[in-house]
Amino acid sequence: MSKYLLLILVFLFPPASATEGEAKALERLAMTTDMLISIGEEMFDTTRSGILITGDTLSIELSLDATYSYQFIIWTDSAFNYVDFWLTNPFGETPRGDLSDHTTLAIMPDSTETGLWSLDMELIEGAYSDTAYYAAAIFKRSRTPQ
Repeated sequence: MSKYLLLILVFLFPPASATEGEAKALERLAMTTDMLISIGEEMFDTTRSGILITGDTLSIELSLDATYSYQFIIWTDSAFNYVDFWLTNPFGETPRGDLSDHTTLAIMPDSTETGLWSLDMELIEGAYSDTAYYAAAIFKRSRTPQ
């Protein structure tokens, strides 16, 4: 095998495995979100996905309104990942958290908690390496009868 072909394979392989891990996380997420959408639940914003690195905290900032309740659904690419998931309200408090390879967190913000929240994740232990892929969806529901 020529050096150039080997070099090309080395550069092509990491993006292919990254795409595969992210696709697996999105596939696991779709098992839940497809069902919720089919029964009329409303997705807030778009599905988010990416990579987690051991020891680093990833934060997704969201502007939440107290007129809605929210459900956060997060999956990783493997059932053997160990991730710390938590929500942080505008006051820096953490009303909900979980340790797992996937989670569902639900909140009903108080009127004083309207504003910038963050969904935070930290990979404690990856299934196969020091990285893991995640996919997250957020659903909202009006708290007043329509």
